[in-house]
Formats: sequence, C-alpha cells, structure tokens
Amino acid sequence: MKLKTLMLLTLASSIAMADTAGSSGSDAHARALFYGLMAVAAGVSIGLGALGAGVGAGSAIRGAEEGMARNPNMAGKLQTIMFIGLAFIETFALYAMLFSIIFVFTGIFSGKAGF
Repeated sequence: MKLKTLMLLTLASSIAMADTAGSSGSDAHARALFYGLMAVAAGVSIGLGALGAGVGAGSAIRGAEEGMARNPNMAGKLQTIMFIGLAFIETFALYAMLFSIIFVFTGIFSGKAGF
C-alpha cells in the first residue's frame, strides 16, 4: 500500500513539474497542482522528520534507562549524555521542518528560483 502511494505521488509530481508554457488555459491548473503537491511533500517531510526524531528519542531514552537500571551510580552522567543526544535528535526534526518550509515558500523545485 505504501509503495502504491509513493508511486502515485511521484507520478503526480512529475505531471506538476511538466512544462505547460504552450497551453495557457491549463497553466493555472498546473500551477495549482504544483503548489498542492508542494504542500503534500512538505507535510510528508515534516511527518518523516518527526517520526525519525520520535523513534530516535525513544531509543535513546530506553538505552539510558537500561544503563541506569544496571548501574545506578552512573545515573547522573547517563542522564546528561541522554539530554545532549535528545537535543541533537530534536535539531534534526527542526531541520526537516525548516527545509519543508523553504521548499514551500521559495518554490525551489519550480525552476524559477534561479538554480
């Protein structure tokens, strides 16, 4: 099911990025489809970034708790290291959100941004 959805989004994005300079009547529809798909792509990237951060944070916390349970004398050091790791994990989630916002508001994939 996930593969079919991914293939559909890929096909729709290739249709949205097709050059429609020759047909002025469907230009508005192509632009609307393009920006709609950009919004979908931004939502998917934020979702995947948050999913990865959630899985990483859960794994880090589980490992720190297991270490504290095995050796309670190291609890302070493990907790400090865990918080530093969680800060890095959350930074990656914020980067995913930042990139998706940049893609939506600059239209970097439209070919009109000068890249």
